[in-house]
Amino acid sequence: MARRRKLLLIAPQATFFGRNPEHQRFKRESREFQFFDYTWTGFATGLMIVGSLTPPEWEVHYVDENIEPVDFDEEADLVALTGMTAQADRMYAIATEFRARDVPVVAGGLHANLLPQEVARYVDAVCVGEAEALWPQVLRDFEEGELQPMYRQTARADLTRAPRPRYELAQQRYYPSIWIETSRGCPHTCRFCAATIRYRDKLGYKDLDQVVREIEMVRDRWDSPYILFSDDNFVVDRQRTRELLKRLIPLGIKWSGQSDVSFYKDPDILDLMHESGCMTMLIGFESVSTDSLHNIDERNWKYRALKTYVEATKTIQDHGVGVYGAFTLGLDTDTKDSFEATSQFVKDNYLAGIQCSCVTPFPGTPLRDDMERENRIDLSKPWSYYTVFDCVYEPKNMTPAELETGTLSVYRDFYNREFSLKKTRHFKGIYKNLVRKKVEREQALATTGRSMV
Repeated sequence: MARRRKLLLIAPQATFFGRNPEHQRFKRESREFQFFDYTWTGFATGLMIVGSLTPPEWEVHYVDENIEPVDFDEEADLVALTGMTAQADRMYAIATEFRARDVPVVAGGLHANLLPQEVARYVDAVCVGEAEALWPQVLRDFEEGELQPMYRQTARADLTRAPRPRYELAQQRYYPSIWIETSRGCPHTCRFCAATIRYRDKLGYKDLDQVVREIEMVRDRWDSPYILFSDDNFVVDRQRTRELLKRLIPLGIKWSGQSDVSFYKDPDILDLMHESGCMTMLIGFESVSTDSLHNIDERNWKYRALKTYVEATKTIQDHGVGVYGAFTLGLDTDTKDSFEATSQFVKDNYLAGIQCSCVTPFPGTPLRDDMERENRIDLSKPWSYYTVFDCVYEPKNMTPAELETGTLSVYRDFYNREFSLKKTRHFKGIYKNLVRKKVEREQALATTGRSMV
């Protein structure tokens, strides 16, 4: 009997929270920050999709180098790598090792989409686009001995036809949270964001039955999984979002997602979020400065939305959904005072969590184009410094060291025991109020002889 071909799917090791020793020290010592770090840890979903697109006659092995080392002597016919820009250097090193053993290597993912010609120097084939549109052809060519150096997507993938990711490939015991995708793409084109520029020019959606089946599979495999919806913008299509949230309610899950701030105006969605088990939403505020937000996206949407940030945060959290604020520090109008202003905002409004990053000029973005023209990028920093916590350029109103230190200061102000206790008391008051309103509603319905739906 002929031996089955074997595919290795490898997620290269990444450095979370940057390479600055002070950042890593804070990460080790702050219990409050460790909870944030733990909650948002998950596997490389893109490789799970590649696994699902691989025929059953192939043996497939997934390796997450953040959990286990790569065995370069493992028998394999083909290796598939993915990676963000910060993982690129390690991706190249892994590819070099396997190619030295005459094992062909294919690379995809965000960095391969940003710099395909660079990636092509280290691998046998590069996939530029969505796996659903490319991987079947890659495998056919490989099996026929005609693997091509470059595969480019010519039409958007139809996500309603996408197979379920092979979640069973992931080691069950290591992942506290499971990423699930219901849509792909974002309506906002922020100047610093690489993902929305390179993957899709139009949003794509899975149908709701697909999403429910994926959640049910994950729930069967993992004990009480925490679901992280990986959609760049979870609440773009409001009607679809309402229908999805209604479908989530009977599943009894706890989950988080990502969105812009606009959904705070929709009380039905807020109620359904809470009822369906939404614990937090990560919202890209980016800045609390009008100057910094001006022209940060093509439509100047976030600049106009700034005036709603306080009201939006209170409204969302009063519905029992915590707000995780994402902020980008070191924009061209930012000064050393920006750190204190950001810290004051997140504490005054009792955000549930924060993610603060240094501006990072990723390849292919308008931001990088500007900085290259101005000769502001530190070319001595390899891709492994593109963690969004390490400064890789010359800020206009501070030094790189001051940007890293200032960003860390916002984390220190927020993720500490004293403020965490204040925040806990704040949210206890919110939840008590929600319980009181629920009891009052049930009593009112009972007096009319109606039952709650």
